[in-house]
Amino acid sequence: MDLVNRIGNRLRRDFFGSLYRRQVRGILDTPPVQRGDRDFIQLSMVHTRDVLPYLAAAKSFARYAAPRRIVVVCDPSITAEDRATLVQHIPFIELLEAADFRHADIPQGGTWERLFAIANLASDNYVVQVDADTLTLDTPHDVITAIDAGNGFVIGEEIGQGTISFEQARTRMQPWIHLHDAHVQVLSETALPDLGLPPSSRYVGGCSGFTGFPPSQTMREDMLEFSRRMTAHLGKHWTRWGTEQVTSNYLVANTRGFAVLPFPRYATPDVSTTATIFKHYIGHQRFRSSAYVKDTRDFLRSYAAS
Repeated sequence: MDLVNRIGNRLRRDFFGSLYRRQVRGILDTPPVQRGDRDFIQLSMVHTRDVLPYLAAAKSFARYAAPRRIVVVCDPSITAEDRATLVQHIPFIELLEAADFRHADIPQGGTWERLFAIANLASDNYVVQVDADTLTLDTPHDVITAIDAGNGFVIGEEIGQGTISFEQARTRMQPWIHLHDAHVQVLSETALPDLGLPPSSRYVGGCSGFTGFPPSQTMREDMLEFSRRMTAHLGKHWTRWGTEQVTSNYLVANTRGFAVLPFPRYATPDVSTTATIFKHYIGHQRFRSSAYVKDTRDFLRSYAAS
């Protein structure tokens, strides 16, 4: 990308980012979340810079899914003021500390503390992981059905997506394995058949930003064992950003009744249609256009009117 394009993209991100930050402040004028009666935990990990986007994401999902519990794993950056804001808008919120979800057998940082918190809570709870950069625009019937049935789910990236074998995962990533700067997800997925895990194990190319984990007495140990095996195989590469998503994909793909959410009903904004009811504004797509601003504005208007 030449210098002119880089400057243009930066200016575009700054402009739409500024518009969004002004728009999302409207979440502070909306009523607090009421405790729901659906027996599951809605969980997110939140950084101080994401408190207001998180409230929009949390309120938009809870509005339809009605969770009995909402948990936030607090990044160390979360301040006392942030905590007061979170409690004001979600009075029954449970604030946990990221530092309490570290383990010698898993990497530290990124979103590993979030996944380890999920693994612990899932021992006797259904847990839905909801990223702060998401919006639920209409009733997510597929998700509610999965929660009520105790089945796992994840947001995907193409029509008809499902689980694949470890060998299929390797084949999928094989074209990129020889690049000198191969992404850790490439390294990890091509390593799957060599880990010595049960041959019946499955994998899914999903996104950990929106994932449903049914109750499991083994998830915690399954997570630690997977990380141990990957560490033995990949060494320091296993500490890189992206390894948590690989682990999340492995864990959820092997849950009961697992399915990838219908695409593009649940999707990123670049591939969304008029049928899309859940959007994940993943990093590089967040401020490429006015879409996040408009969707947030529309949500705030409808939420205030409900």
